[in-house]
Amino acid sequence: MMGQLFNGGLISLINFGLHALITGIIVAMTRHLVWVTRRRGTFVRVASLLIITMVALMCAHVVEITIWAKYYDWIGLEVKNATSFEFAFENYTALGYGDATPAEHWRLTGPITSLNGLLLVGWSVAVIFEVMRMAEVQFEHLPIKRKRRRQ
Repeated sequence: MMGQLFNGGLISLINFGLHALITGIIVAMTRHLVWVTRRRGTFVRVASLLIITMVALMCAHVVEITIWAKYYDWIGLEVKNATSFEFAFENYTALGYGDATPAEHWRLTGPITSLNGLLLVGWSVAVIFEVMRMAEVQFEHLPIKRKRRRQ
C-alpha cells in the first residue's frame, strides 16, 4: 500500500512538473498572441487565446495520461477489459465505468491517478480563467472606435 502511494506520488510530481511547464508556455504564448493580434478585432483575439490555451492543455493532459499508462506497463499492472492507456484515461478523468479493474493488490493505483487528474484538471480550469481575465484586462485598454457624425 505504501509503495503504491509513494510511486503514485512520484508520477504525480512528474505530471505536476509537466503541467507547470505547459502553463509557462501558455503564459508566454498568450502574451505574444496579445501583441500579434493587437490590430485584430476582439473576436479574433479571444478565439486565438482560447484555441492556443485549450490545445496546449489538451496535449498536456494526453501526455500526462500517457505517463500514467507507461507507469502501469512498467509495474506490470494488468487490467481486465481495458488497455493500460484506457484504464489511465478512465481513472485520470475520474470517469470510473467500473468494468476495468486491476488486481486486488493494485487497488490504490486508480484512486491516486484520479486524484492527480482532478488536481490537474482544476489547475487547467484556473489557467483558462486567467487567460480570459488577461484578455478582459487587455480589452479594457483598447481604444474605442467611434464613428463621426456627419453634420
